[in-house]
Amino acid sequence: MSRYTGPRVKILRRFGGIDLPGLTRKMKWVQARPFPPGQHGRNMRLKKSDYRIRLEEKQKLRFYYGLRERQLVRYMKRAVRAKGNTGEMLLQYLECRLDNVIFRLGMAPTIPAARQLINHGHVTVNGHKVDIASFEVNSGHTIGVRDRDKSRKLVQLSTEAPTLSLPAHLEFNAQALEGRMLDTPARASLPYELNEQLIVEYYSQKV
Repeated sequence: MSRYTGPRVKILRRFGGIDLPGLTRKMKWVQARPFPPGQHGRNMRLKKSDYRIRLEEKQKLRFYYGLRERQLVRYMKRAVRAKGNTGEMLLQYLECRLDNVIFRLGMAPTIPAARQLINHGHVTVNGHKVDIASFEVNSGHTIGVRDRDKSRKLVQLSTEAPTLSLPAHLEFNAQALEGRMLDTPARASLPYELNEQLIVEYYSQKV
């Protein structure tokens, strides 16, 4: 299954108008129509099965981080093998993705924008250019911008009005346009409501 590239507002409306910071900057459109899209969306009354509840929680996670299904399954298998709570380990791995870290530092307005910034070669990790959005950032890594006018201007526009407050595991120097991961991300730093246990239950028979 390929990565979803369609209207992200429609995704948020499908989930009942929830706010997933980093997915889109058009939340006012979602808030204006907080019901599922389609001709009968306003009057739709569906009783959700246990399977659908788990599926929607998984889809919420997949769309937020912009993952293909196969990518999410790989992260899930890794979380199952790791020591500790499987759901929390899954979220920790996803929060350490470079595209997500760029967004959480305020260097891009959304996660898709952060992914584009990385793919176009504007980002460095420990002084080396990295153009892979799934690159895993570890404690002590320094995330910066290439020393080019174009790269710095793109990031400066986003840092002037960050979408979210900076989480405790990150620090950012606005003058140098440089961030650093201080520690592994904590579950409490997640910027939206999620029941990761439902995702673990969804994949319990699949991985």
